[in-house]
Amino acid sequence: MLRLLLSTGNIFLSLVLGALMLALVGYNSPETLSEMLVWARNLKGWITSTGLEPKYNIWLELLLEERQLLFMFFTIIARILLFAITAPFAAAFGR
Repeated sequence: MLRLLLSTGNIFLSLVLGALMLALVGYNSPETLSEMLVWARNLKGWITSTGLEPKYNIWLELLLEERQLLFMFFTIIARILLFAITAPFAAAFGR
């Protein structure tokens, strides 16, 4: 039960930290965030032009957005940072 609580907390915390990092980049460096949105737009174009059948590709085009890709990027960075911070403690306490 404790493991479930810790993993759920880790996911929730990484989502919150990802949103905070996204907001901080947007506030402190809007040019960088704009460039990252262009990068996400190009990534979406690359993903949707992989030659999938139209009956599958249309769902990618409808459901995948640049903002989601950018938020996922910041969330993954937050998860990596959380791992780097918590791994020494987990190793020290034998988890």
